[in-house]
Amino acid sequence: MRIEVPDSIEPITLWIRQLEESEPNAAQPLWNHFCQRLMDMAERRLSRQLRRTYDQEDAALSAFHGLCRVVSERQSDLQSRVNLWRLLITITERKSSNRVRDEHREKRDVRRTVTESCFIDTRRDHGIDQLEGREPSPEFATEFADLCESLVQLLDDETLKAIALLTLQSLDTDAVASKLGLSRRTV
Repeated sequence: MRIEVPDSIEPITLWIRQLEESEPNAAQPLWNHFCQRLMDMAERRLSRQLRRTYDQEDAALSAFHGLCRVVSERQSDLQSRVNLWRLLITITERKSSNRVRDEHREKRDVRRTVTESCFIDTRRDHGIDQLEGREPSPEFATEFADLCESLVQLLDDETLKAIALLTLQSLDTDAVASKLGLSRRTV
């Protein structure tokens, strides 16, 4: 396999030395220089289906993190930018291959991942955006508020009404007691 070596020798060598010396901002220029190449390489290794859960940026970030760990633990001697690029290629390919293998295990097979298309009602052209969320609809919220108000009005005692209203505002027993000047037990 032919290794493509990136351009601009001098800054890369400087950045490698800074990374080896654990300088705080040393990784950023290396990442900026190599990230697009790493993502392009990872994209070729990852299927479109797999990229829904783990894309080329994830692979590049993981590989670069691995490189920084290797360098900080002094597990590799990066004498030149060629060694750095070879190491990055190796890490990226292995991370991508491992992820492909992991994602095709029976329990998490990405080929069995459900897509949004299963939520589309072909008769009405509604997708996942049309499913109800955690928030109530405005109609339901209005109806619920009216019901709560009518139930509170059924209470004979003004103190009970005040307790009910404060409880509907999500105040706990201690806060209601404090606000009304009552004991916790009374509330």
